[in-house]
Amino acid sequence: MNKIIFSLALICGSLLFTSCEDDLVVGSVNQSSYNNIGKLEASLKDKNSGLSDNIIELRTKEYTTSVCVNLTKAPMKGVDFAISYDAEYLNEYNTQHGTNFKLFPQNLISLDGASEANILMAPDEKQSLAVNLTIQPASTDLEEGTTYVLPLKITTATEGISLSSTSHCVYLIKNYHNEADCDKGADAVKNFLYFEVNDTNPLNALEFVREDGKLFFDYVVLFAANINWNAETGRVYVYNNPNVQFLLDNNEQYLQPLRKRGIKVLLGILGNHDEAGVCQLSDMGCKEFARELAALCNAYNLDGVNFDDEYSNYPDLNNPWLTNASSQAGAKLLYETKKAMPDKYVTVYYLGSLGSNCPSINGITPNNFVDIVVADYGQSTRPMTGMTKKQCAGMSVELRRGYGSTTEDYARSVKEDGYGFYMWFALDPSLYASQVYRIQNVSKGLYDQEVKDPTFYYKKNDTTKYSR
Repeated sequence: MNKIIFSLALICGSLLFTSCEDDLVVGSVNQSSYNNIGKLEASLKDKNSGLSDNIIELRTKEYTTSVCVNLTKAPMKGVDFAISYDAEYLNEYNTQHGTNFKLFPQNLISLDGASEANILMAPDEKQSLAVNLTIQPASTDLEEGTTYVLPLKITTATEGISLSSTSHCVYLIKNYHNEADCDKGADAVKNFLYFEVNDTNPLNALEFVREDGKLFFDYVVLFAANINWNAETGRVYVYNNPNVQFLLDNNEQYLQPLRKRGIKVLLGILGNHDEAGVCQLSDMGCKEFARELAALCNAYNLDGVNFDDEYSNYPDLNNPWLTNASSQAGAKLLYETKKAMPDKYVTVYYLGSLGSNCPSINGITPNNFVDIVVADYGQSTRPMTGMTKKQCAGMSVELRRGYGSTTEDYARSVKEDGYGFYMWFALDPSLYASQVYRIQNVSKGLYDQEVKDPTFYYKKNDTTKYSR
């Protein structure tokens, strides 16, 4: 017992001495990171996506979804919230993103059937009951293809509740006058197709049709434009080879027919064996390159971009545009691109420094600035932070080489596991004998129905339909 008491005395003395030593450095600890601990904040998000910024297409039918209030912790008391339309937020949103979007008319929406909704959260609730949001189509009153902002906000009179930076839930709405031919339902797995445009005409995506008349492919990536380095000017820029540039210059004939039927058209961005790379731009480089991408997508009426971190050389670190290759630099470019064009899709091919370990930027998790992720050939995709499998491809298929599973059973497992996408690469009419049946197998697994044999095809840089 005496030994134990003596040992405890030594420990206490040691702790006292340590405490005295620690007193010498009191005040050197940065306590700013602890300022928000225990703070009760409220945010407003779409119930289905979990996001405060959402892209939707409004076509011939009303659009329905729901919103809910989220708290950082249980309030331990009843809390009242009001959800309402906020026209004044349009200017702030446009200023933040450098956009000039128009305001969506308030008379075309309802919240639980009314102009605004009031909800009461119980003391132990961190998420409110869903409030139904209905958006009416108005094809004659709204400009086709123009982006409109529908801003919703939350307010509360309950003391002790702070509104977070996401106290607004924004819907970026594009109005179209026709029904989407590839609309298979909100929960259906979608098909994400890369075209090698040096060889193949993207109009061929229109020839793959299910038995019910719906198009099989939902997204088309033009593979690929390049992130290039200009040694003379010391700048990074977008380079379109002649095949990509031809499609952009003639996009009304080759790209808009896809978009008018509901297919999203994305521009692939790939390294080009020089110092530029999608994961090795400085903060300044990310902002400038993102602005160029946004201008290009707006000029050619595209739906977004797809990033692929390949074929880049070591950067010159003395140049202010460049930095060491890292997932942090890649995440920064994704973040800046989404900020520069919030109504477009930012998508990622997992390779190099782009993967599921994508970090947050300024406290914003990747699910807020990346819409879709696909894996390398033969693999499924792990979600980035904040994502669900609905934003991921459950399989990636290289059609020309035959990589990736296309059995009916595997496709059905992708659907049952909750993945949102199936990825395809290098569809080619000259190889249909070995490609079409693989697409048909997957269609049976995903949708329980066949894809019809394509009866026509398009030659490169030619809008003529040729019989097979």
